[in-house]
Amino acid sequence: MLSLKRSMQNGYLEKKSNKIKLNIGCGRDYRKGWKNVDASREVKADEYYDIRNGIKEEENSCIEIYCSGVLEQILENEKFLFVMNELWRVLDPNGIATIVVPSSRYAIAFRDPFDCRHFIEETWDYIDYNKKYYHLYGSVYGFKPWIVLEKTTNLRGIMTIVMRPLK
Repeated sequence: MLSLKRSMQNGYLEKKSNKIKLNIGCGRDYRKGWKNVDASREVKADEYYDIRNGIKEEENSCIEIYCSGVLEQILENEKFLFVMNELWRVLDPNGIATIVVPSSRYAIAFRDPFDCRHFIEETWDYIDYNKKYYHLYGSVYGFKPWIVLEKTTNLRGIMTIVMRPLK
């Protein structure tokens, strides 16, 4: 997983003290110094709400978003599109989003009974402005443009995507 320190070393992140670091779907990963959000009241969070209904932050207010174990649980295409565009909306133009999802090339993607959306590294070409699939399909679907900075999949099949909104 890409750490904040590594992000800064790679030049992905510009530090801005007045911007929010948002941990979406924090689960049991409560992060000090971040705004931790989850839909479940069974975990410690700063706010409880379902991001499928919108993200409660102002436009361009977040310098960093960490979203792990969430996107694969959004079934409806319209809701997935809405959430991706909400991430884009609240993220500062110089901010980064780190998305963590299981890769469908591994059995782990089919373990959790709540996981209903599947990803491979090439899936992200549909939102990456620098890829032809964004221009052929992703923009037609309504995705806001992103620049994908890094896509990695570890040996357990967990995929990490680091991206920046193109605004």
